Order: sequence, then C-alpha cells, then structure tokens
Amino acid sequence: MSRHAEPGLVVRWTRLVRRRGVLGLAVFAAVVGGAALLLIVSRPVYRAEARLRLSEPPPSGGLSPTAGAFSLFRPGGDPFANDLEVLASRSLAEAVVRGVALNAELQAPRGWHRDSLFVSIAAGDSTVEGSYELTWTDTGTVTVRRTAPRDSLVGEVAPGRAVRFDGVEAVPRERRPGGPASVVVTTVPFDEAVRETSAALDVSRARREANVLDLAYAHHDPGVAGAVVSRALDSFLRIRTDLFQRESGETADSLRAVARATAAELVVAEGALESLQRRTGLVAADAQSEELIARWSATRTALEAAEAERALLETQMARVAAADDVVDAWTGLVAAPAFLDNQMVGELLTRLTALAETRTEVASRRTATSRELQAIEARVAGLDAALRSLAEEYRIGLDQRVGQLRERMTALEARLDAVPGQAVELGRRHRDVRVLSELLVLTEQRLRQEELREALNFATVQVIDPPAVRYRPVWPRKRLGAVVGLLAGLGAAVLGMVLADAADRRLRTASEAESVGGGRVLAAVALGRPADAGARAALPPDAVLAGCPGADPARVVQAAAALDADEPPRIVPLRGPADAAAAARGGRPVVLVVEVGDTTREALERGAGWLTAAETPCAGILMVVPGAKDPHGVWG
Repeated sequence: MSRHAEPGLVVRWTRLVRRRGVLGLAVFAAVVGGAALLLIVSRPVYRAEARLRLSEPPPSGGLSPTAGAFSLFRPGGDPFANDLEVLASRSLAEAVVRGVALNAELQAPRGWHRDSLFVSIAAGDSTVEGSYELTWTDTGTVTVRRTAPRDSLVGEVAPGRAVRFDGVEAVPRERRPGGPASVVVTTVPFDEAVRETSAALDVSRARREANVLDLAYAHHDPGVAGAVVSRALDSFLRIRTDLFQRESGETADSLRAVARATAAELVVAEGALESLQRRTGLVAADAQSEELIARWSATRTALEAAEAERALLETQMARVAAADDVVDAWTGLVAAPAFLDNQMVGELLTRLTALAETRTEVASRRTATSRELQAIEARVAGLDAALRSLAEEYRIGLDQRVGQLRERMTALEARLDAVPGQAVELGRRHRDVRVLSELLVLTEQRLRQEELREALNFATVQVIDPPAVRYRPVWPRKRLGAVVGLLAGLGAAVLGMVLADAADRRLRTASEAESVGGGRVLAAVALGRPADAGARAALPPDAVLAGCPGADPARVVQAAAALDADEPPRIVPLRGPADAAAAARGGRPVVLVVEVGDTTREALERGAGWLTAAETPCAGILMVVPGAKDPHGVWG
C-alpha cells in the first residue's frame, strides 16, 4: 500500500462531493431558485436611446493673422469634451427632472404606467420625501391620501381634474377595465432626483475617432424612458445654443465697442495728420526732401556765381578807375562774362573804340586845343559816363541778387533744419493712421466672423437616431438570466462546498494527521472489522494507545480490540499534561489514536504537544475509521 500517495484531482473532488454534496445541492437550489424568482417578480426595464453627431463650432479667426496658428493649441478646450461636460451638467439634469417629473415616482402593478393611469404628472422643485395613495372609488372619483411620513387625507377629485399635493400636480384618468383600484405616488427631494438622474443618464462616445454620442436611459416605464431621452436631447440643444449665443453675443458686443473706439481714434489720427501736412506742407517726406535739397544746392550755386561775378565787376571797375586810357580800361571790362552778351555795352564799346581811333587820327593833325579834338574827347567822356552808369547799375543789381539769394538760402536752410523733425512726426502720424486702420479692418473682419459663427451654431448638432424605446425590455432577459442563474448556482455550490470543507477542522486523511501530529501514521483500522496483519505488525511492541483530547474512550477500546494483539495494549485517555506523563511512564512508546471525521486538528496538536512536554515523543498515530468502512481511504 502506498501510504503517502497524494490523491488525484478527480479523487479529491469526488470525496469533496461525497462529504459536502448535500450542502452544495442546497446552495445550488437556493441560488437557482432565487434567480428564477428574481426573473419572475422583476419589473420589465425599458431602454430609450438616441444618437447624435456633434460638429465643431465655426473657427474663431482672432484679432490678428497669427490667431489661426494659436487655434491649433485649442486654448478654449476640445469642443467634443466641452459638449460631454454640458451633457453631464446639473442644469441639464434639472431640466430633465422638471420636464419629466422624475421626482414623482409611480408604483403600480406590472403593465400599468403613467400614460395609462394619468393624463399628466408635473412636479416642482419643492418636493420632499413622501408617499401618496390614489384610489379610484366606486362613485367615479379619485381619493388622494398621504400615507408617509404621516397619514392624512389630501382630498377627492374627479378624473380629468388636477389634484395638487407636495409640489406635484397630477391629472388622473378614468379607471380602465382591469386597471388597479389604487396606485402609490412617491415623491423625493428635487436635488436627490437630479443626482439620481445624472447618474442614470448614460452618455457614451460611439467610437473614439467619431464625434458621435449615444444617449440612453433605462426605466420600467417606457414612456418615462423615452421622455427622459427626448428632454435630455432638447435641453442639451437649448443649453448648447444658449452658451454659443451668449459667447458670440458678448464677443460681438465687445468687438463692436472696440470697432467704434478704433474708428473714433482713427478720425482723430487722420485729422492730426492732415493738420500737420497743411501746417508744414510736407506730404511726401522723401520726395520733398530731395527736391528741397536740390533747390538749396541750386540756390547756393547761384549765390556763389553772383558773388563771383560781383567781385569780378568790382575788380574791373577799380581797374577802370585807375586806368589812364579809358578805352583800354573799358576794353578789359568787355571781357567780363556779364558784359559779353550785352548788346548795348558792345555798341558803346564799339563806338568808344571808333572814337579812340578818330581821336588818335585827329590828334595827329590837330592841336590839343582843337575844337574837333575837344568834341571827340567830349564824346569819349560821354561814352565813358554811360559805361560807368551801366556798370554801376549792374553792380547794384548784383548786390540785390546776392541779397535775395542769401535770404532764400537762409529760408531753405531753416526748412531743411525742420525737415527731420517734421518727417519723424509725419511718419508717426502715418503709422498711427495705418495701425488704427489695420486694427479697424481686423476688428470688422472678426466681428463678421463672430456674427457668422453665431448664425451657424444651430447646424453643429445633427440627430442621427431620434429618441426611441427598444421594442422589448432590456431586463429581465429570461434566457440569459436562466443561464446566469444556473452558472451562479453552480459556482455558489462549488464555493460553498469548498468553504465548508476548508472550515471543517476534522482530520480525514493520513497526510493531514502526519502534518499536524508530527508523527507517522502507523495503521488505520475500522470499527466492526478485524485489522489486517499489516496493521497489527505496524504497532511497536508494548505500545500505549493514547486517545486524543475529546476522543470517545469506547472507540479507543474498540480500536485496540480490532488489532487482536497477543497482549492487549494499555489504553490512556489524554486529558492534560498529567495523562501524557502517566502514559510515558516506564519508557513505553505512546501511539496517538485519531478518530477519522471526529478528531480535530487542534485536538491532535494539543495531544502531541503534551507528549513533547513530557519528553515522550509521539511514536506514531493510529487512525480509527468509524463503522465498517474501508480503512484504506485514509491513505489516499
């Protein structure tokens, strides 16, 4: 016999089923029965669904050409995530609760819903926790009684007339054939209904890469489920549109104010630019500066030429005044540039030259006192005086011209000195006008974009699937529920058997006894049948049989008798350390007796501990199987 062979998995589970089969069957029956009862008594739950597509709002161009680049970072957040937050907002849940009166719950028999019992039910925000019973009487009226938190009569109303209680306004219908005689309407605080609705309203993204949302709500009343989804969709569209319109309206108003202020500043800047141009005469600074410099250069050149000519004239006049011969003196003057092109001077000099020749001829024939010679001298003096007069007048003209050119130079230099400052100021005024003009244009563009964005907000949500209730309840699903119930019952049965067996501290196998007692299992005998030779030979000679604490002494005696030894072994019950010391007296080996299915691990551990304390180690373990069962099962 292989004493220490570990049983296989099938064997262990078979033994477990044998030991705990009744418990497992009871657990299985209880779980399956509970699941069946749940499927039978559960009220049907209907699911309403809707699907919508969310488009991104029209882009905001911003106030500068670079605003489009910053829009890539989405400083306003992801539009789809913003819409999800709107769907999860308290405002939307409040609108749904108000619109569908979810803070007033109807409790009616299966198959009877709000629309079959009431024309309408509305509830305000002031509801508190309470319970009201509505009873259709034989007289055709409806009696309303408050049942919780305290009993009181609210009133009696005819069908089709509104009755008000605890912030609820209900209009009951006529009682239909087969309809319930009474129903209960429970009210909850408005805030609690909002919280529950927000948690029950399922909003999910259909697919990660698609801006499509699925909106769903489950309720035992199909009309309520459909109304909740419809109201949630309508409230979402309204809140989203209001947010966009408010944002766009406020932005447009701000842009209009900025445009008006910019236009006013632009008018002032344009007026200042015009005033500067009129005052300075500076319109095109670069062109006018070049022209002014050219005029200044030309004036300077003319001034220098006039001064040079005047100096030359004065030199020639001085030579004329110092010359002995008038004709020679004036002949040099004719070479002056100012007199080269003068016809009168030429004629006078021609005549003067002719008179000089005539005088020379006459002087050769006449005396100095000759009247003819004197007449010629007089004519020469007259021509000299005429030439002197012309030269003097020309010199005076040159002086005036030099003075005018100097005045013009002074004026031009003053204008040139003022040009840099005027050009800077003109550039500043032009820049102010240009900046304000560009800002006004960009603001007007942004304003038009915002007005267009405001107009297009209504087209950014498309309803793909309108709200609709599924054609059959989503719960209870009988086939799935039956399968789940069977699986749950089977799992609970197995778990119950395993836990019950793990909680059972009683010893059943030789391996368990050896691991706890610290000694080897010598033999296993069955009460009611003689032990085999191997079991008898396994016991050491003169062994003392010590029953574990709590063991039945009669069974220990029966086990000793089953061994059929030549000399009956000594039997000692272990009740404490003193019995262990008495069993070890005389140095005889002590064998602990374990009752299979009765002796616990703690009892065997205590008995082995007492023997160890008495300095008598356990010589082995004898396992006793109750009844006439096969003792070989303890070996595995």
